Amino acid sequence: MSYNPNWPQQQQQPYEVPFFESSFSETEGYQQGIPEYQYAPTYQPYEQRKVYIFSGSFEDEPPLLEELGINFSHIWGKTSTVLNIFKKIDPRIMDDTDLAGPIVFCLLLGFFLLLNGKVHFGYIYGVGVIGCLSIYLVLNLMSENGIDIYRTISVLGYCLLPMIFLAGISIILPLNGYLGFFLAMMIVLWCTHSAAYMFVAVLSMREQTILVFYPTGLVYTCFALITIF
Repeated sequence: MSYNPNWPQQQQQPYEVPFFESSFSETEGYQQGIPEYQYAPTYQPYEQRKVYIFSGSFEDEPPLLEELGINFSHIWGKTSTVLNIFKKIDPRIMDDTDLAGPIVFCLLLGFFLLLNGKVHFGYIYGVGVIGCLSIYLVLNLMSENGIDIYRTISVLGYCLLPMIFLAGISIILPLNGYLGFFLAMMIVLWCTHSAAYMFVAVLSMREQTILVFYPTGLVYTCFALITIF
């Protein structure tokens, strides 16, 4: 049957073409003015068209905090090493150079000083930057292996923890007297001992321990002066 152009227009109805891609083949003849098509689907069911953006299972994925460089087990391991000065230091303790712990300790130090009416965040930031750069240059001149700036910041930041104790004591006890000076001296020695032995263990500088003590002690003395005054 051939197409008749005089076919009544009111019998023709619009034909909606599906929105997805498909192949159509027009056949001979019409039914009530509507072209007859043969529909050959070229798509897969929805369940089979899911696209997965990762391979493996969720169990194989590392935790989000670990991907961001925040590992609480490593943070606690370094913190316990600072608190226990008699603990043997692992030479690989700084293989994971996270900066989360040092940042938290610096903020805690500034917060305790703020409770004592001292807004010293700028001083803490300034002394920290100058101290880290100075220790970084000194250690690279003294050691054959060398150390990167991130490990330097990590060691000095973690060993700042005893200074937070001194800042907490200053809230309830004035440190301008002999007792305050004695406590400050003990805290400086504590911080210096922990940081120096970490550097010595990481860089294998047993013969240069005293030379590492001196510049490290100067850095923590500046923090003690900020805490006291």
